[in-house]
Amino acid sequence: MASILDRYGIKEVADVTFYKINDDGKPDVPVLFLDTLKVSTIEQTAEQADARGGKGNPKLITWDYGKEITVTIEDALFSPKSLAIMMANGKVNAKESGSIERTIMARVDKNGALDFLTVDVYDAEEKGAVRKKVDMKCTTADSANPRAGMINFATAGITVTKVTTEAGASKSDPTPLVHGWTYDEVKTAVADLAGQKVFLTYEQPVQKTEFVISGDTFPGTYYITGDTYARSDVTGKDSFFQFIIPKAKMSAEQTITLEAEGDPTTFNMNLTVLRPESGEMMTLVQYDLEATV
Repeated sequence: MASILDRYGIKEVADVTFYKINDDGKPDVPVLFLDTLKVSTIEQTAEQADARGGKGNPKLITWDYGKEITVTIEDALFSPKSLAIMMANGKVNAKESGSIERTIMARVDKNGALDFLTVDVYDAEEKGAVRKKVDMKCTTADSANPRAGMINFATAGITVTKVTTEAGASKSDPTPLVHGWTYDEVKTAVADLAGQKVFLTYEQPVQKTEFVISGDTFPGTYYITGDTYARSDVTGKDSFFQFIIPKAKMSAEQTITLEAEGDPTTFNMNLTVLRPESGEMMTLVQYDLEATV
């Protein structure tokens, strides 16, 4: 039988589960499971007040107060749900069909024509997005013969909605009652802009999942458990270690770094442990499984 004086080491990161909290303070349904963490840290701090006196004014009595427990989680990956919990109120709209608007820049050649546009389009063979060049020198919108490695405007799946000059002037929509510019209308719009760069704003159909970050929505409070391993210093075998936090508030301060070089972006969750009604802010459990047969 294991003794309470047995010693263990902990190295492995934890798998962490977030639960919604019921009105009675008990955990409800799980809302997020994280098994791709790089770091999971628990830190406890407290303040002290001292009574001093006598020769040399040494400390005579010390009072501890203001205990704080913080949890820091660093995830290698993200999901729409984890971002919503980190940055908003945790609510994510269901995936739906819609459109997304993007703007690209292209140069008009000396003859007043666009050579090509570089856009992300859906590839049926790869069943996903592929960056391709849209041939803008086909003679008609339905040309079936774009240049090698390109696709034609008609099959790119994009709908141009605005053309803006490098000076910031927007070209008027030539057919305002029809959504989107035709191939020939785009060519006409840039014909007098030889040698200039233009901004083309376009829409394309997508399947999207979105959540909204507004000024009055903030991250919530969750019941959290984390499971990892503890290794015996005698046998070298792993047993289990779990931390249970009945009430933890997600911090509203978040940073997402996008950079061309270096390591991939990680996603950090900083939580402050709150005191629940029971007063038990955290429970640590080291355990071994027992035979059931």
